Amino acid sequence: MKLYCLRIGTIFLFALFLFSTFSSALAEFQFEVETMTIKVYRDGLTHVTQTLLVDSLLPEVVLPLLSSSVENLIVLDENQLAVDYQQNVTNLSVFTLGASRILVEYDTIALTNKEADVWTLILNHPYNLTVSLPKNSTIVYLNQVPTTIDTTGEELSLSLHPGQWELSYIVPLQLEVQNDGAWAIPIEYLIVAAIAVAVAIFIVIFVVRRKRTINVKKILKRQPDLVREDIAVIEFLVEKDGKAFEAEIRERFPDMPRTSLWRLVRRLEGLELVEIKRIGLENQVQLKK
Repeated sequence: MKLYCLRIGTIFLFALFLFSTFSSALAEFQFEVETMTIKVYRDGLTHVTQTLLVDSLLPEVVLPLLSSSVENLIVLDENQLAVDYQQNVTNLSVFTLGASRILVEYDTIALTNKEADVWTLILNHPYNLTVSLPKNSTIVYLNQVPTTIDTTGEELSLSLHPGQWELSYIVPLQLEVQNDGAWAIPIEYLIVAAIAVAVAIFIVIFVVRRKRTINVKKILKRQPDLVREDIAVIEFLVEKDGKAFEAEIRERFPDMPRTSLWRLVRRLEGLELVEIKRIGLENQVQLKK
């Protein structure tokens, strides 16, 4: 009886060992990455595409994502049918029962950052993959040597082996032609151009106004013999943007006799501080700048 129980126990332990080994092997063979590409756009957005070969008998596989911040996530099987999934931070559980090939696509902005004009792509991945940079990009730094670099097309493509990668590049200003023949300018450059135009207009207005501003102190320093009435008329002309009709001056200084005001204006004209212009039936007094 004891020998029988010992045999049963041995068989049970052996079956448990086989089941454990099979489960481990099955877990290791959850999926195989057939292809993986990362397309980088001019604004730093990256589009990740992965094709997985999976065991159709497995109920699900767990795929590590390159970032926890992903958008526009799509999971399809070999028949282009949507497959259920569940995202848990940086892991994606795909319910693959019955499928042999899975396509996973998503967007993320977490893989790139920008300092001045230099963009940097940072990756830490366990698969072979291909990175396509924006059109006419120039690489300025690589922390490792890529497997291959393809420069045949307008986009620069690099084949990267598994590991940690840091890739810095510069994207030049580029105007693109739309289908209707019009030029399409990136919105960030339009914003910068609008700010530059606004600043230029402000500077021009400031300079023009500064040139048009009459410095009363400079006039008084140049003509120290001016009396109080002279200074009052000059200050009034400054308030009127440097010019006023004689009728306006008389209205402003009603206590000053008309003949005295006439002599005052002629005296200022003789000192070459003002000039008198005939406009219609009236005289206009203008400060000389």
